[in-house]
Amino acid sequence: MRRLALLMSTLLLAAPGETLTGTIVDTAGQPVEGARVRLRTSTAFVLSGPDGRFTLADPAAAPGREITAARPGHIIGGVTLKEGIFHYTLALPAIPEGDDATYPWVTAFPEDDRAPRTDFGREPCGACHRRILAEWQGSAHARSAVNPRFLAFFGGGTDPSFKRDSPTADGGCATCHVPMAGDGDPRQAAGVAGEGVGCDVCHKIAEARPGNGAVTGIRAVDLRRPPFGRQTVFGPFDDVPRGRDAFAPVYAESRYCAACHQARIGGVPIYSEFEEWRASRFAGAGVTCQTCHMRGDGRATTMSDLGPGRIERDPRTLSSHRFHDSRSPDLLAGAIKASLTTERDGRTLIVAFEITNHEVGHHLPAGSPMRHMLVSIEAEADGQALELIDGPVLPHWTGSDLAGKPGRTYAKLLRDLAGDAAHPAPPWRAVVLESDTRIPAGGEDRSTYRFRLEGTGPIRIGATVRIRRTFPAWAEAHGLDIGEIEVARHNLTVSR
Repeated sequence: MRRLALLMSTLLLAAPGETLTGTIVDTAGQPVEGARVRLRTSTAFVLSGPDGRFTLADPAAAPGREITAARPGHIIGGVTLKEGIFHYTLALPAIPEGDDATYPWVTAFPEDDRAPRTDFGREPCGACHRRILAEWQGSAHARSAVNPRFLAFFGGGTDPSFKRDSPTADGGCATCHVPMAGDGDPRQAAGVAGEGVGCDVCHKIAEARPGNGAVTGIRAVDLRRPPFGRQTVFGPFDDVPRGRDAFAPVYAESRYCAACHQARIGGVPIYSEFEEWRASRFAGAGVTCQTCHMRGDGRATTMSDLGPGRIERDPRTLSSHRFHDSRSPDLLAGAIKASLTTERDGRTLIVAFEITNHEVGHHLPAGSPMRHMLVSIEAEADGQALELIDGPVLPHWTGSDLAGKPGRTYAKLLRDLAGDAAHPAPPWRAVVLESDTRIPAGGEDRSTYRFRLEGTGPIRIGATVRIRRTFPAWAEAHGLDIGEIEVARHNLTVSR
């Protein structure tokens, strides 16, 4: 009977739901206040007090699970729960001060299919994170150093290009496009630096300082590259106790992205997505850049596919490294609302087109001022285009296929201060902002077109919304395609 009582007591002590207590300290044994303590992968956490102590009452607590503790500036700590033990001490080593510029960047690409032997080596990121590697390879970040459009406009011998205008300057383009190469000519990036915005550089950022956009890219972040023989990986999770991971809240904040996606040249806002987002309703609602552009697929359940970091998580907590943009098939599908309506006034057909930036958290389109959106309107009867009596037409810079036809453009246009006849002007020159007709977050635009009715057959009306990545004349000069994306198409047939 006594042996049975002892066994029941042990089972009760080991049962889930016991309150756990402990202390968070640094490597010198001093208490660490404000550390986030949780059962690994649990949604709830508590903060350690001024004395480093914590109390964790979680119904899922049971032997074999891990308690983790994290505080910015420290390596994440963890301990596995033991049967019958309800008090634990977790040590959080401080991350070495400073940034070691001699640190050799780690490649994203695995050399073979073997899992790494150690967490502290220099194994390629893709050796364990295979799903993430595949996503990243399909992203603009992976192509930032070798993007033909970027290279053409940076160093092409044909106008317009940065090097043609400024042969002895580098323009700081490398700080965003080739951050692992530092300053200099991005065309010279080799080895790991040629991987563009790669895994290792993104996960060596401890803090971001986007400021007013005058300082950008690698210059606008606090890099914390570890000294020789050490490794540190920063990220948004606070429960990865592998001995080298560090929690940095900035990874879940829009200002992390602003380091590259917010830039002013000569005081002119060239890239302004962050400012636009900050002025929108999305900022107040806590909808960040990552919410949309790193939205997970809802199927993945682990961040790591191999190695000791593999653990099952709620798919809703996992991000995609595809970095969804306008080329992602479904990103704009539900974000833009457009409608096409018609009415007749005697021998006049009135066509109204309305477009709303419904769920995009910044102006539409965003990015380089080369990028623009347009809607083209077509109306025909008996196979002949109807004559436009009144309404906007597309400007010359939309190209010979569309210029002069009914439609509207949505673009940030720059004017060259040197008086160059080329219009629009490229952003690297001395320019002023001539106009900005892009649609703000939550904004809408309505345009009306009056056509003269001709013929006797049914009237066919169409509206096509396109985003182009550069201007046709510029693309043609460099032998590039314009990178056109059809965003929406609306068609109506009106009987006589």
